[in-house]
Amino acid sequence: MDWFYTQMLEMHRILGWCSILLFAGRGLIYHLGGRWAVDSRGGVIAFGVNMLLVVSGLSLWGLLSFNPLRDGWLMAKLLAVTGYGACAHFAMQDEDFSLPLYFLTLLLLGYIVSLSFIRDPWLGLLG
Repeated sequence: MDWFYTQMLEMHRILGWCSILLFAGRGLIYHLGGRWAVDSRGGVIAFGVNMLLVVSGLSLWGLLSFNPLRDGWLMAKLLAVTGYGACAHFAMQDEDFSLPLYFLTLLLLGYIVSLSFIRDPWLGLLG
């Protein structure tokens, strides 16, 4: 294993939790009356964190030689991350916050985190 694997993995974990806290926190603040939660500055910070998260994830992917065509959990995670990005974008629109999309995005985040630990696309629910 390369010398930077541990640091890259730790950075990926920290960025993942930052992304979750930013999204969940902004949504909660919006529902508590803080209209600044959908301000573009928060979106820029969230975009920066998510971009670093993607770069570190792709680096780990290359380092560990995973293949989404061989590893079903990785394909499921990539699809869930894509769905998360789309749902989060449309849920946190300026002046038009969508509660169903917000909850769907939180469910996708939970699925992504579960995949990271379990590495089974069915999360152990099927055979």
